Amino acid sequence: MELMEVKSIMLLLVTAMGFFTQGILSAQVDVDKREQTVLVGDQVSYMCRVAVPLQYCRVEIPGLRSYNLNRGISNADVSYYGEGLDAGQCGFTVHRAKDDNNGEIKCTLGIASEAQESVGTMSLVVARAPKLPELDLSRGADDLNVYKVDDVLRATCVIRDGRPVANISWYLGDELIDVGELSMPTVVDLAKENLQSKVQNLTRRLRASDNAKFLKCVGYHPAYAGGQAETKRRLDIKYPPLPQRQPIEEFGYEIGKTGVINVTIQANPKPTIEWTVNGQKIREGSHDNTGIMEAEYAQDLGNGMFIASLRIARISKQDTEKDYILTAYNDQGSEDYRVKISTNPEPKGYEIGVAAIVGIVVAIMFVILIVSILIFAKLNGRWCFSGSADTRYINESSDTESADVRPKETKRRPLQIQLTSAFFKKKHDKVSSEEEPNVRHMEPDETDTNTTEQQAKNEENKPKPAEATEEKDKGLVYAELDLVRSNSPVMVPVVKNADEKTEYAEIVYTPAKNEDESNEKAV
Repeated sequence: MELMEVKSIMLLLVTAMGFFTQGILSAQVDVDKREQTVLVGDQVSYMCRVAVPLQYCRVEIPGLRSYNLNRGISNADVSYYGEGLDAGQCGFTVHRAKDDNNGEIKCTLGIASEAQESVGTMSLVVARAPKLPELDLSRGADDLNVYKVDDVLRATCVIRDGRPVANISWYLGDELIDVGELSMPTVVDLAKENLQSKVQNLTRRLRASDNAKFLKCVGYHPAYAGGQAETKRRLDIKYPPLPQRQPIEEFGYEIGKTGVINVTIQANPKPTIEWTVNGQKIREGSHDNTGIMEAEYAQDLGNGMFIASLRIARISKQDTEKDYILTAYNDQGSEDYRVKISTNPEPKGYEIGVAAIVGIVVAIMFVILIVSILIFAKLNGRWCFSGSADTRYINESSDTESADVRPKETKRRPLQIQLTSAFFKKKHDKVSSEEEPNVRHMEPDETDTNTTEQQAKNEENKPKPAEATEEKDKGLVYAELDLVRSNSPVMVPVVKNADEKTEYAEIVYTPAKNEDESNEKAV
């Protein structure tokens, strides 16, 4: 009972506190768009609302006076908008935003059932364009603004005094720099005018491909013309002539016509070039001792790219067998390029890179591996071919143990009878008279009273074996013969015991004397 009484008392206290706070605490104001960013001269609107009718709607805007708004009340700076105070709406529009309107806006609502006013707060950001981005680069290894490959470049970009704070992006040429080379940006506030500055650092190990490209710091801000502004610096990176795949092969030259060998070189500064043909050196701007070959001056293609050309007045067959060696050098180093020329047309797919060729070779090797595994599994009855292996095992077993299909009282497995190859050889439609050497002769049954001639005649009329297989290496023939069903008067072979798994019998045909004589006459 005491516990029930305590709960009842607590419930009464909570109810009393609810009635008390209803008359003191203000209602919650619902505000649309708590923060908006606009440019100077733009129009901006806000809405404050509650669920009950309003007595009045008063707004406070930085740089302007306080206004008590209602339907039909408006002036040059601010006007009311909404469905009216009876709907609990206190909306207003600033017709032309000014820089001094930037800051916090308040809407104060009077409700008849509440002793205290309800207040909603919003933020108006009137954008101010920051200063242009500032880009500062560290000096190179020689303490000048000239860099070398593998130098570490440190750069800083600062965008000052913007409202709101600007965003920064880094580019090298047209490529966006990875965030892994950038530090986290730092924002510095200037409280006096609610302005902000942003600072970000870049650390990058320079490569030859970075040469002659512009490092750009791009700032994005709504008050910039076009929404962005940038500052850029051109990178000057020195490096020796870069190596290439050797040899360089050129195709499509014609015997007896002028041919030009072109080699593109990447270097900075511009390299000096020299050709070597059959041990003779040809400097740029000069000819060989025959006057047929001319080394032209290297042409600057821009961005550290140069093209060196060797002009041959008349291409001969011997020219296609020579090695052309181009040497390019500058103050950073040198590089040799070996060139081969051919009168054949350029083969299709020749432009495929080394990586693509390696990928094709790997794919072919993978296919060969898969096929080999499948063949191995098929031969050994593994994995998905295990069923076929079982079947093969059963079939192989049936060579030695055949199924019994005869009645139980005469049940006997079919015999495998080993026959000599001479048994199937015929001459003049007769069984060959050649006798196999070292063949054990079967003794005829004692009840058989036929003569040797009668046996030969019976052998010719005897039914052929149902199945026969000739072994090429041993010269033997295997056949299955059902002796029980055979009705021909042939001699009965001697077989092994019936309880053994495999039963074999050998039948040797012995030609009659008269037949041998007739065969000799026929010859």
